Amino acid sequence: MNRLRTKTLLFSLIILVFYPVFTYAWECEATLDGPNVIKEGQTITLSASGAPAGGSYSWSNTPNLVPNGSTAQLTGYKPLFSEYIYVTITYTSPKGKKCHARKAIWVCICYVKINGPEEFKIDDPPIILTAEGDPSGGTYEWSNTPGLVANGSTAEFTGQEPGDITIEVTYTTPDGKICTKTHTVTVLKECSVSISGPSVVGVGNHITLTASGSPEGGTYIWEKPPGLLPGTSSAIFTGQEPGDVAIEVVYTPPDGGEPCPAIHNVTVFGLRSITGPSCVNSGTTLAREDFNIVTDPRGFEDLVIVSPLSFSTLSQSAEVTVTAYSGTGAGSDEATTTITVVNSNINTIKGLSFEIPNYIKKPLEIIGLGDKVDLSVETSFKDFKECCVFGAAKSTDGKTTVGLSVVAGPFIIFGFPLPGVVKKFVTLDVLTITLSGSGNVEIKGKYAACEDKTNWSGGGSLKGGIETASEVKAKISKYFVIQGKLAGSMGVTETLEVLVSEIKVTSNWDGLNAAGLIIIKTPVGDIEPYEVSIDVIKGKKLPVFYISLPSLK
Repeated sequence: MNRLRTKTLLFSLIILVFYPVFTYAWECEATLDGPNVIKEGQTITLSASGAPAGGSYSWSNTPNLVPNGSTAQLTGYKPLFSEYIYVTITYTSPKGKKCHARKAIWVCICYVKINGPEEFKIDDPPIILTAEGDPSGGTYEWSNTPGLVANGSTAEFTGQEPGDITIEVTYTTPDGKICTKTHTVTVLKECSVSISGPSVVGVGNHITLTASGSPEGGTYIWEKPPGLLPGTSSAIFTGQEPGDVAIEVVYTPPDGGEPCPAIHNVTVFGLRSITGPSCVNSGTTLAREDFNIVTDPRGFEDLVIVSPLSFSTLSQSAEVTVTAYSGTGAGSDEATTTITVVNSNINTIKGLSFEIPNYIKKPLEIIGLGDKVDLSVETSFKDFKECCVFGAAKSTDGKTTVGLSVVAGPFIIFGFPLPGVVKKFVTLDVLTITLSGSGNVEIKGKYAACEDKTNWSGGGSLKGGIETASEVKAKISKYFVIQGKLAGSMGVTETLEVLVSEIKVTSNWDGLNAAGLIIIKTPVGDIEPYEVSIDVIKGKKLPVFYISLPSLK
């Protein structure tokens, strides 16, 4: 029998040693937070969180529950077999591990609360407590507490002994439902002390805390956490590292009675990061809300100082560092971001040109007057910067203007023989030519960097004209005289039309024909006039010509 007991004990020890341990708990953890009480018809928000982060949430099929990822909206109702609504969240980690969290929420069909001070000293005047029931119109019954005098929904309480006193009120609704609520009042001893002052400070900044003890005239001893510089009844605290710091003072009454402590919690916050617009136009003023600020711990963005908030530059662009400070102290925590400030009114000349052919002078070259006609091409393109969604970028804008310049004349050209019967008598020595010209062409181009788009537009026509008027007069002998007049005109047109990325050039010229009548006079009378026609320039239509426009990017 002893051997059997020994084996049984050994087996039990083995089971204890090798009992399987749950090794995956750390891989999945879920919590479910929200109010503990809900009224019928009231909607509350429940929040779930899971670790490690990045998983998914699945909510229980609870009536009136509307899930939305890690949160859900619950509208209160009265369950059939319970006074509680139960909600369960299942969290599935990124590795597929599942864990659960459950919450019981009490459904309130009768609700009462007590309003009033939570502490006072024995020597203070009585305090007033007020009960408030829902639904209204019911009756109140207060607990039988020493020092408590009740009167309906209110009660007056006078402290009898130091300590925590729990006061209870029972509320009965008009339809007979009953609910209770307790309120704890701390009756302070003769020695009491409190600390007043800010509860938040940025790293590197300081706050002043003031202790107030009763009865007056005692002494204060401050605990000394890092950053605290104690005085007598006050102390200066400088934030050192992000986190919560508990600052304690112990007060000793002037009569040497029992000391009493007070604790004041201060949250120290630092800065993790600041991000904002990648670029702004010169003259822009931003607000702190235009930046995304992350504090450590989170939630103190409104206390962060951001500088500068106004941006301007006399250059095309400039890089400006924006700094977020945890306060104005010399050792304030900082985070920075860079913004490009763009002044689109500042530009630089862009070296850009393209040749425009001069077809106006082509016909004049035939008669030796090509040098009397010229085209003036004036190009003005400039680069400037724009603030785009993705940052600052360089754009281009400008135009090319083409003008026609003509030296008007008159000009003399020589050596045109007269045709027909009169050519044996006389050669037309000269033709008098008068030139004219007009027209203007404007070609505009723009590259918009924000859209990464180039746009060309414009065009126009250049027109030239030629007029000829010449007189023929010759005396062959005293019996024969030849006289007459020749005249003619022509037009030359060059048209430029901007297409998507090229210029279409079309041109043509009319023929120039000098025509008129020649009269031969004799002593016995004039011979019948002889019609004369001379083709000075033959008409011509040139082929369409295309000029590629340069890149503006």
